[in-house]
Amino acid sequence: MTSDREANLLRVLNHTSWRFYMWFGIFSAVALWGIYGYIVQLRWGLIVTGMRDQTSWGLYIVDFVFFTGISYGGMLVSGILRVTGAGWRHPITRLSEAIAVFALCVGGPMVMFDMGRPSRMYYLFTHQRIQSVILWDVLAMSTFFAGCALYLYLSIIPDLPLLAERQELAAWRRKLYRTLAFGWTGTAEEQRLLEKSISRMAIPMIMLAVSGDTVSWIFATTLRPGWNSSNFGAYFVMGAIYSGAATVVLLMYILLRVLHLEDYLKPVHFRNLGLLLITFSLLYLFLNVTEYLTSAYKVEGAEKPLLHQLFYGDYAMLMWSVQAVGIFVPLLMIAAVLTFKRLQGFTPSVVALASVLIIIGAWAKRYLIIVPTLSSPYLPIPTDTAIPFNPTPPWDWLHYRPSWVEWSVTFGGVAVFMLMYMLFTKLFPVVSIWETHQEEAQVEPTVAPAPQSAPRRFGSIPTTTIILIAGLLFGAGHAWAAQKKGSAKKPPEATTLSVEWQQVPTSAPKNVGDKQAESKARQADGVEKFFGRLFGWIPAESNDRRQSPPAVTVTVSLLDAKGQPLAYQRSPQRWNRSASRSRRNSISSAGRLTTRGSKPARGMFPMSAMLYLCERTGSPKTRPTKNPSCG
Repeated sequence: MTSDREANLLRVLNHTSWRFYMWFGIFSAVALWGIYGYIVQLRWGLIVTGMRDQTSWGLYIVDFVFFTGISYGGMLVSGILRVTGAGWRHPITRLSEAIAVFALCVGGPMVMFDMGRPSRMYYLFTHQRIQSVILWDVLAMSTFFAGCALYLYLSIIPDLPLLAERQELAAWRRKLYRTLAFGWTGTAEEQRLLEKSISRMAIPMIMLAVSGDTVSWIFATTLRPGWNSSNFGAYFVMGAIYSGAATVVLLMYILLRVLHLEDYLKPVHFRNLGLLLITFSLLYLFLNVTEYLTSAYKVEGAEKPLLHQLFYGDYAMLMWSVQAVGIFVPLLMIAAVLTFKRLQGFTPSVVALASVLIIIGAWAKRYLIIVPTLSSPYLPIPTDTAIPFNPTPPWDWLHYRPSWVEWSVTFGGVAVFMLMYMLFTKLFPVVSIWETHQEEAQVEPTVAPAPQSAPRRFGSIPTTTIILIAGLLFGAGHAWAAQKKGSAKKPPEATTLSVEWQQVPTSAPKNVGDKQAESKARQADGVEKFFGRLFGWIPAESNDRRQSPPAVTVTVSLLDAKGQPLAYQRSPQRWNRSASRSRRNSISSAGRLTTRGSKPARGMFPMSAMLYLCERTGSPKTRPTKNPSCG
């Protein structure tokens, strides 16, 4: 016999209001628009997105990391509550498990959307490498998805026979419930085996959720500034459970208001989850500080341009907004509503609003992890117009701006997630009936009042912790600013480009093979002169100077103010000096540049094109070049 609150819960399966159809239509329209955007991408390729050679990952990878993190977080919340035996967990475990399944259904395909040719995913299974991090990521996610689906199904089985007996439901639905029940009768032995299976499966699911965050290794094992961090694994796990718990709270509040589940979802659930969010936010804040602590303390090397972009540059506004909106503001809101008695009546609303801010901050944080790092590579595209033959690249080569296609697919993914959750609430009870059935005659869970004590001068523990952390951050920032202000920048050293050339002595009479080679060289020189005069590279010669100039050997050295050779390696700020090795370059009469010794350093400017404009004949001499075309 079903109770009144169980009857109210089952009534949701058969009763559909106009608001349900309205939101279902809105989400369906957004999902269809996202599908249209992806069709446009398939038709024209990735050129319709904002991704280019330098920033090859964009919103798709951000969505992938975000949705998979929510999936792992939802399963971690459910698994931890089951393992710890929390008595108030029963109304929210199924919510969390459904989030884990549906979020992974949306996040997984985002990797395929990021590929120009999605059919190449086939090679991942036919030509896989066991050493690849991507392969292990796919295996972990596939195993985790199968485990989540099975875990959710096991918790639904005892409710299926009860649904099959509801005569007000459609015949096809009752048949579906009987088929999925697999002959479940609800005996004591079946109940014991099911509870034992779910309890034992919770521990492996927690381990799979933690191992699933190997997605962070895709970044940590890549040679990029900002990703060279050893705490990415712990950071991603904590970020996943932080955003996953916030998603659980938000959906709890929506279902509470829409389906009127006041008999199941009570303020005590929001209060307890609020305490968990405070704990997770403090740990997440600590990992945020450690992410930038070591690199920001040194501020050198390839990390310097990235940190400048994050702290002061193009991404500074988003960076500090994420820290404030995603961590500090929710932390203060939840701490205030749980501390002051006058605000405790607004606990569900305030905790839900804080969860919205946490989710927005979590998505924006994933964006900051991916896009700024790719925009600050170790070898940036040269933009110095003083370098000959180096035109300024287009703006979209150096900066990433998501296109309407990427935004359409992103919002379409969110709409698909909401559609799947809405359909789930219409097919199955969103709250576990068999787990909450025993609570019908029991006293509702309450929170014991805090013992009366003298008012603390510095407030509650969360408030004191926040004040201490804020003081530490302010002191570290002040010390770093003072150190930066006191350190004077050294002026760049003057450099000199030294050019030496010498005529090659005439060799002995040539044989037949040498004459053929000389003929080919003359032909190549004639073609070169023709195109050179056509495009203005070489001035027109008079009739008395049409013979080929004598062959010369040119040696170029880049010297500093002390006359020591430098390497031709260009950094964003200055020329890097390499005292341990010197580079000697020889150029033939055709202007081809070769390097003697070690390989050319990355970032070498087009020296061969520059020297081609210089004088190639004359007596042996050495002089610093002052011509802009030659230096």
